[in-house]
Amino acid sequence: MRKTVGFVAKTILALAIALGALLSAGAQSTGKTSTTIQLTVIVPPVLQLSLNFGNGGAAQINGYLGDSAQASSAGFAIAPNATIALGAARLVSNLSSGYSIIVQSANGGALKSPTSNSEISYNLLIGGVPVARSGDSFTLASMSRTMRDGTELPVSIALGTIPAGASSGIYSDNLLFNVSAN
Repeated sequence: MRKTVGFVAKTILALAIALGALLSAGAQSTGKTSTTIQLTVIVPPVLQLSLNFGNGGAAQINGYLGDSAQASSAGFAIAPNATIALGAARLVSNLSSGYSIIVQSANGGALKSPTSNSEISYNLLIGGVPVARSGDSFTLASMSRTMRDGTELPVSIALGTIPAGASSGIYSDNLLFNVSAN
């Protein structure tokens, strides 16, 4: 019997609280009272770069100088003044301070033959823009933010003249892509 009385008392108390809440809500909605609510949202900084032609920001590029039939299995055909599309880099940034894409070249911006001392210089283009070279790296600085899902930037290399003494065969370079806040 005692348990039943306690249960009934608790139920009546809960109903009274609920009824009071409903009546006070009704009273608030008819009054002319306003309240200011301040919301603070913190958006963390985002800066990411990914490649669709490499693994973990690294890419090996291979070309072949000579017979074009062999070039298809060894990489792209090396030809004077050719522009070769490597793929795309997807950049995601919400930074107001800007960023720099830094690309390290194992061969200092040149395709090198592993069997001879021949090398063929190239320029790197990201988003169709020639990237400044300094030593063994290329750097592209930007101040723009991207959409939430990022911006896809085509990546390519542009060859100039082929040195007269360049031997036929495979030429390659290894590139490492990084992005950092300015």
